[in-house]
Amino acid sequence: MERHNKNSVHRLLQSVHQVVHIPSFGRACVGLLLLFVSCSELKDDDHYSRSDSQIANSELKIVDESSEQYIRSRSDLSQMNTLFEQQGIYDELNRKGQLSTLLVVTNDHFTQPKDELEFITRSHVSDISISPANLEDGTRLMMWHGKYVNVSIDSLGRQGNIVGHILFNNGAVKEVIKTTSGYIYVISDMIQTPTSLRDFIEQLPDEYSIFRDMVQSSGGKEFDRANSKAVGVNEQGNTVYDSVFIYTNTFFDAVDFDMNSESLTATMMLCSNEVIQDALNDVHARLQKWQATEANLGHRTAQHNTWLGCNDSIVRQWILEAAFFRSRYAADDVKTSDVHDLKSIYSRQWRTNIQQVDASNPIQLSNGIVYNVTKLHIPNNVVIYRLKEPFYFYENCTAEQKEAFFKGANLTFKSCDTEVTAWTPWAGVWPLHEDRVLRFDKTSGINDDEGFQLDFTPVRLSMVTSGEASAFLIPPGTYRLAMGSVQNAGLDIVCTVLAGGQEIAKSPIRTWGTSTAYHYDRGTTLPNRHPEGYDQAYVRQMSGNSKADNYNTDGGLMIEEIEIPDLNGDGSAVPIVLRLRCDNWAGKTNVKLNHWCLRPTENNY
Repeated sequence: MERHNKNSVHRLLQSVHQVVHIPSFGRACVGLLLLFVSCSELKDDDHYSRSDSQIANSELKIVDESSEQYIRSRSDLSQMNTLFEQQGIYDELNRKGQLSTLLVVTNDHFTQPKDELEFITRSHVSDISISPANLEDGTRLMMWHGKYVNVSIDSLGRQGNIVGHILFNNGAVKEVIKTTSGYIYVISDMIQTPTSLRDFIEQLPDEYSIFRDMVQSSGGKEFDRANSKAVGVNEQGNTVYDSVFIYTNTFFDAVDFDMNSESLTATMMLCSNEVIQDALNDVHARLQKWQATEANLGHRTAQHNTWLGCNDSIVRQWILEAAFFRSRYAADDVKTSDVHDLKSIYSRQWRTNIQQVDASNPIQLSNGIVYNVTKLHIPNNVVIYRLKEPFYFYENCTAEQKEAFFKGANLTFKSCDTEVTAWTPWAGVWPLHEDRVLRFDKTSGINDDEGFQLDFTPVRLSMVTSGEASAFLIPPGTYRLAMGSVQNAGLDIVCTVLAGGQEIAKSPIRTWGTSTAYHYDRGTTLPNRHPEGYDQAYVRQMSGNSKADNYNTDGGLMIEEIEIPDLNGDGSAVPIVLRLRCDNWAGKTNVKLNHWCLRPTENNY
């Protein structure tokens, strides 16, 4: 192992308290790692008392002089030396008296900075003294200019090779020198510090104006007078500041996502105007194919909450919520052939085998990475929020429609009744919603053990009331089926779903008993059960209504997941039949049906 003289140990211990950010997937803090220098990089007889340079292996040089002394001694590093001298780097290093890492280039790769001289110079200096053995792919090294340098290591580099296989941002390592005051890495190019995620978005050209404006409109920036320096007075007598701005953004602040922070490790999916418009056009094409446009369905209603056309604002909101991630994803993470979901900062689902991105040309930022989206798909479970209709429109059907849509055995129609009058948890904000049921009595002369069966074809209420009754066509994909009856029905129900005359799903026995799960549409047992845009906790807080959780839910679970087939082979929607069967009346004389509800699952993408 390496042996240190007294001064070098002192300097080493001074550096331990420094922090370098490394992604959290199982890596130890570099500050701790600095206590242990890999035996693989130094020989046992290497020590600082030697006056000549030693090569521990073919790629690491060890010298008994400080980093400043070493750089001054090399004529091919003279321009970096001059830059460090002029910007007071050596003086500051001496005042701090701690180990450091310096990134330098030889004169033939040196470019004299024309602007931001201090910023560029300080981008080559770090308070962390880090050896090649302690570098890992994805390490982020904080530099004096307040931003991180990203370390990239290829497969050969991970096997212990250094030269040409380790990069600091854009600069490949050409030499590594261990000095008495830290490490010097001679690299192929001066450090180019990428812009931050916030600045990148601000500078997007007009071809990205939709995306740029969505982000900007969700926040703003304020002049920070306390941290802005006064630099003079203009002709009008007003103070002129070297301005500092504070960015505010409630959309990102709500999920603790600071695009200005250099400690952020983010991924952004960038959509051009063309990509967004194509995605919107595709949504409208799907709605047209599903016969779900406003022209044939009417408008979206909160009361029944069927998907009556998905408007563009909903789609754009999803794009904004789905585009940002807390991890810095590699190309293989964002472009795979396997079904894989990434979850955004708003837990929106980004399926990597469906969404198409240019993984070959990522844009590196100081606190993240950006991939251009080449084709954007708005998931079906965004376009379709839920499909829900009541049973009571039986009373609006003609005799022929009743026969076509409600085929019953051992059932006799009794009445349609409003058992709970229209109510809302928040008057004037959320619409009234009633619990009106369709009641069938047990047909006279039927024994309990004969049970009953109802083959029900879901129908759109809006079409029945307009006199144009037709089957409710269901787009292909996976759904959760929920229903509502009434509490204490005391019936064991099995629901079979048919499409094209074939059984596609069947529930276990569901007891419509004393549980409130199937009590009208007030079930509280299912997750994600409320109307679109309804936040029951907020409504309960603002309205003071303790029953906010009961409002217009999906109901009780019948089938966890149903796969509606693509019967026509073109993605068009198809009619289905819900077969409700009870093998024993169990002494009951009637059944009351409140509603049915299909909600797309995560796999309906």
